Amino acid sequence: MDSVRLKKIESLLGEEFSELLRVWAKENMSGVLISVPKVNVTPDLSISRVNVSVFPVDKKQEVLKALKENTSLFRGQLGDKVRHQLRKIPQVIFYLDESVEQIEAIEKALRGEGENPIKK
Repeated sequence: MDSVRLKKIESLLGEEFSELLRVWAKENMSGVLISVPKVNVTPDLSISRVNVSVFPVDKKQEVLKALKENTSLFRGQLGDKVRHQLRKIPQVIFYLDESVEQIEAIEKALRGEGENPIKK
């Protein structure tokens, strides 16, 4: 598949997942912010890997477990939103994006708190 088209599909899915997860978190996970920094789709459009970033960080495993339990719900809602743009709705796999934790560790190191993340 053309890489330009694939990038457009990844962008579309990222926007739609961001909105779906924002609404879902508001209703089901009070006080949790979920963002979607990146979505990767296989060239045959069969699988989408959705990276999610969770704040506060201490709830990341709880949120990831809930997302995985509701994968079919999210795929169905995604299908409702993009059915006119995509013929095939990809399977959804959620992954945690660790960049927020890395940023916090670097900021603590710069302030002189905690371990130096660069020495790890």
